[in-house]
Parts: sequence; C-alpha cells; structure tokens
Amino acid sequence: MNKNWKKTFSLVMATVCLGSAVALASCNGAYAGNKLEDYVSEAAVASNGGFAVEKGDFVYFINGLEDYSEPNVYGDVVKGSLMRIKKADLNAGNYENVKTVVPMLFVAQNFDAGIYIYGDYVYYATPTTDKNMDGEVEYSWIDFKRAKLDGTEAMKDYYFRLSSNSSNYRFVEEDGVVYCLYEEGGYLKSYDTKDKVSRVLAKADSYYYDTSDPTNPNVYYTMSVVVDGDTDNSTTAAYNQLYSVNAAARVESVGEKNGVASYKVKGGKEYKFDAKYLKEQSDEAENSGGEASFDAKDYTTYPYVNLGKAVLDGIGSNALKETQFNGKKADALTPDGYNYTVTGYANGGVYFTRTEVAKTSSDGENTKLYYLADAASAAEGWNVVSGNGSEEIDVVALDSTLVSSAIFKTTASGAHEYYYLSESTLYKATASENGEATQIRIANNLSEATLWKMEGDFLYYYQAASEGNGNSLSRVNVTGEQKDYNTLLEKVEYQPITLAGVQFNSSWYKPEIFGDTLLYANEQSFGSETYNYIYAAKLPATQAEIKAKNEKYEAVQDAIDEYSDNADLQDVMTYYFRTGKTTAYDAVKDLYDVNTEQKYFDEFKAKFSAETDKLEKENYFFALVGEMKEADEKEIDEAWVESLRSEKEEDETKGLPGWAIALIVAGSVLVVAAAVLIPTLLALSKKKAKAKAAEETVNAYKRKKIDTTDDKSIDVYADEEETEAEETPVETEESAEEAEEASEAEKDE
Repeated sequence: MNKNWKKTFSLVMATVCLGSAVALASCNGAYAGNKLEDYVSEAAVASNGGFAVEKGDFVYFINGLEDYSEPNVYGDVVKGSLMRIKKADLNAGNYENVKTVVPMLFVAQNFDAGIYIYGDYVYYATPTTDKNMDGEVEYSWIDFKRAKLDGTEAMKDYYFRLSSNSSNYRFVEEDGVVYCLYEEGGYLKSYDTKDKVSRVLAKADSYYYDTSDPTNPNVYYTMSVVVDGDTDNSTTAAYNQLYSVNAAARVESVGEKNGVASYKVKGGKEYKFDAKYLKEQSDEAENSGGEASFDAKDYTTYPYVNLGKAVLDGIGSNALKETQFNGKKADALTPDGYNYTVTGYANGGVYFTRTEVAKTSSDGENTKLYYLADAASAAEGWNVVSGNGSEEIDVVALDSTLVSSAIFKTTASGAHEYYYLSESTLYKATASENGEATQIRIANNLSEATLWKMEGDFLYYYQAASEGNGNSLSRVNVTGEQKDYNTLLEKVEYQPITLAGVQFNSSWYKPEIFGDTLLYANEQSFGSETYNYIYAAKLPATQAEIKAKNEKYEAVQDAIDEYSDNADLQDVMTYYFRTGKTTAYDAVKDLYDVNTEQKYFDEFKAKFSAETDKLEKENYFFALVGEMKEADEKEIDEAWVESLRSEKEEDETKGLPGWAIALIVAGSVLVVAAAVLIPTLLALSKKKAKAKAAEETVNAYKRKKIDTTDDKSIDVYADEEETEAEETPVETEESAEEAEEASEAEKDE
C-alpha cells in the first residue's frame, strides 16, 4: 500500500468517523454493565424529555451538570452519568440509595431536550469519544445512542452524530418505532432507529415542537410559496402556508420521467419540476467552480423540500396564479392572503398569528392570537384555504404581544386560560369566543420574573436569587377568585411563596416535579465554587405548609445573624448548619475564645436538638440526591476548612501548615492522632538539631525554638533540591571550628 493511498484512506475514514449526521454502520457491539435488580419492563413512563424521567417504581436522572469536555470513558463517569432512585426512597428522603444505570456523560447542550425512555431503553446524546486527525477528542460533537434500563448494556457506537452539541433534537415514537427528530443545516430530519436511516422532512426557517408533550412526533413550521420555481421567472408569493409533519413521514417515489423530476410523499402530495431546467442550473453552477446542486434521484436537492401536510394556506382570492402547493384561491377569505407566524405548539394544537398581506379591515386581525387543534386540521374534509374562517380556529387573545410569554392551558370545557405578566403584575385571563378576556389580578411586584409551568392548582415561576447564585423558585395558587388575592386579607393559600434556600442552575434543564418532590441542579456555592449536583426539596401540599417551612429556614439564618459582628463565628455556624458536622471546627477549636465564641457555638448547636424552638439542618429543607465524584467531595471539604478561622488570619506571621489542613480534611480520627504525633515529631526534631549542630542548613531551622504555629520556615511541599540550593549557607573557617567544638561537646555529654 503506497503512502499516498494510505493518506487518502485515512482522510476518508476521518470523514466517516466525524461526518455530520453519519448513520451507524459498525459491529463493535456494546458496553457491558452490571444488571440492576427490580427493573420491570411493562411499567408506565412519565415526564420524558428533561433531565429526569419516571418509569414504574423508579426515577431515572442525570447525576448533575458536568462539562462536556470531561473524559467520556464508559464505567468511569460519575457526575453527568445516568442514575436511578426508587420513588419510595425519593418520597422518604433516602436520597443516597441510588444506582448508576449508564456510566457515560449525558451532557448535550440543548436543554430543551434530554433523556427519553421507550420500551426497555433510554435514548440520549453523549459527547463523541472519537479523535480527529491531530489525535484530539472531538468532544463538541455528539453521538446519539441508547442503553438498556437494567444496566446490562449501552451502545459503543451510535445511530448518528452531529457536529454541534447544542443542536435541537428530541426522541419520539410513532407506530412502535423510535425516531430522533433533529435540525441540521436548515433541514428538519428524522432518524429511524429501526431502519437505521436518516430522512429529510422539510427545509424551512424555524420549527416548533410540542412544549407540553416532548414525545409528540409532530412538528409545525411555515413554508414560503414559490411561483414558477423551475423557471427564470421564479418569484416568492407575499403570503405563506402553515404545515405540520410527522417523524415517520417519507417519500414514496422519487426520480425523473419524460423530462419531469418529481417526488411523492407517502400518503400525501406529489411535487413536479422541470428536470431539464434544474439540470442546466446545476451544470452552470458546477462549471463556475461550484458543486452540482441537483440530482433527480435525491429529492433533498429539489427547489422545494417538504414532506409535511398543509394545515392552513394563506393564498388570497386575487392571487395571479395557483401553484402545485396551493388549495383553490376561490375559497379564500381575503383578497391578498395571509402570513402566518407560529408562536407555540402546546395543549394539543398550534398557537399562531396571521396578518393580512394588504390590510382591508379594522377588526384587529393583525394583533390576534389564534389556536387550532391538531385534531381539527387532521379531520377528513379539512379545507386549508377556507379553513381560515372555520369555527375550529379559536381566538385566544386580542393582543398577541401582551401574552407573548404567557402560560396557556385549555379547560375541560374547551375554554382557553392563560397567565401573563404586565408591568410586574401577574394576571389570569379566560378568553371568550371572540377573544375578549375576563381576568383576575393574581400577584404584584413580580419584577424580572419568568413564568415556568402549571402543576396542579399552582403556577410556578422563577427569578434571579436575591442572594447567591442561580434562580429562586416560587409558586402561587391560581384557583381563587379576585377577592382571595387581596393582600389585606392575608389569605396565605393564595399568596405567592418562594421556596427558601432553593437555587437552581439558570442555564441547565428546568427543575422536575415528581409527586411532592422537586429535583433541581443546585447552584448553591461551596466556598467560591458551585458544583451543580441534583438536589431534592419537598413541596408541601399547601402554601401555609411552605410558609411554615420557610420560617424554620429563616429561624436558622436569624440565629446566625445574631453574631453579625463576628464573621468567623458565623462561618462556623453556617458550616454546622449546612453539613451537620463539626470535624473541621474541632481541629481548630482552640483558635476560638472559650468563654465567648466556643460558648456561643455550643449554644447554637444545642438548638438543633432542643425540644422547643428547634432549629433544622439544611438537609431538612433540601439535600443531595445521587453521588458526588471523589474530586468534588475533596474540594468541598477543603472549601469548608478554608472558610474557618486559621492562625494566619489572626497573625500575619502565623498560619496552619499544609499538612495540618490535610489532617483536618481527613477527619476527626486523624486529628486525634495528630495530637499525639506532633509533639513526638517536635521532640525528635529538637534532638536531631542538637546532634547535627554543625550543619548550617539545619542550624537555619533549629537554632531558634520551634513553634508549631509558625510554618514560614517549614514548607513540606517545596522541592527538596530547590530548598538546598536556596538556603544552604557558604561554610567559613569559623563555622567549621564551631562545628568541631560542638561535636566534641556532644561526645563529652
């Protein structure tokens, strides 16, 4: 094999390995794992698409926010891996009872997607472990895989991969087949995990997935209408169309016949184009130094790529020409047509606005927000043109800009309710048939708030935490009447309540709620760092219970704030409140005044076991779920040690030696051992100084009285040879004579 061929082969293989959206075609098998007990295949699944999913008796969750550049070695990954916990343990607060399911990185950077469970498998995206031509791991690429929920195996290879780890995607299921919908290069694509093939569904500007059901296989988008697209007189119409496509869509046929290039959508329309014209345009581009842009056997190279089904057609009655994309213009309601803009897809239908190409009325048409149910447009006999006037289209709001960030829901009677913010005030509105709304003022002073979701009777929202990092989480009961929200009446059940102490990461997945348990990525700091592991906080059934719990949290903060004039004492109290331990404090206890600081701390600690006015530790309010990697545990321990008083803070000439900090972190057992070991070492050091008084290097340390609080001359981390080079003095005749005399004196003794 010559060198040039080898080089070409290597380049081709690199392209295959790291080509965008490459399909799986390997036989490298699967990673083998340990089988987990109690897995039940037939169990129901809930809450697909976030960082945590419920199946049967278990909740599966991503174990914290890990960086995607970390090594993705199967079996070694702890943070960012997939774990599970029994719902019974989650309910009981036994958060340490977790098992690792897939020890790989679950760190794709699209936080509107996540993990999906279908059948016995979890489907996910993970950073590639392949290397580029320079031998570097391309961790910004993501591989799409699946793994068994019983922990026994995970794919070594991948279904397909993308070059951007923030690509939009979601796994869905249709007719028993799992598909991955994803976007690439302006195209909406669907990967079929059964046939192991990727299909292009459409090419449009934006795609809208169901935000209320991440498993919905349908996607909405708008398409421009091109008139005479296969001629030199091609123009784009002033109106557009609204489409929906299913993940299982595909072409039934494609190719050229009698000068006509065409493709037919399975169960849908057939699109035809002038093959000769398209070929000439393609050849011209290629002759000009570009690439051939048309292949009659590949419908994705045609000037119009769309496997979707039309929902609404904006053609007007005055349109100069009907195209193969249109319905009949005779059915149009307006002369010049409509332009549609999708604002969201949720609650079983699409929310959109439409504007008239040339406004002919003053009824507020261009500002209204509409809703059309999937079932209505999918019904037999639906007319995409005259459907614009159908009673099936609901007017949700008269001013779409006012409710652009609203949370919408449909009631059992089919009415539309929505919750929106206006000038920091939260409103609940119920729309009538013509879009006019009756509304209730729910809460005031919600500055910079973001509405999140409805859960039962409560609307959840979040704001930047007033102290610390991340976002705080609040909720309000929205089932009351206007009088219930009068702040003067002090009806706790209808007042907004913030969960004290909860701080969730603002740039990761939103929290998840399972029963009465909130799971979230905790952005609370340890020292100067945040580690973003998963924490759990209980969500009491009533606002009054949350308020009572918050008061317990505030009682601890008030107890600490009593000593605002002594930051060191407050640090010790905070350490005990957050960890429930005194290990690090016990090691430096003597640095705190016995009559004041030690006394105050003991009194503070006793309050946590008092019979009345008992204080609660942090794990009463929220606690770690899952497992920390050893490096993070060590850093957190060291951060707590650093937060406590040290001699260096009292006297700039003093400070704890490095080995003392190591002993503190190691725990109270080693601290006790150190109490015995240190005096012994000091005694040996003195004897050694006396025996080797002739050596000036040691004299530099030993001629003065050794003080364990002074570590300036003892650097146990310094390089030995470097210390000798810097500190060994030049020996003189006098020093040699003195050494001899000292040696004789030692012998006499």
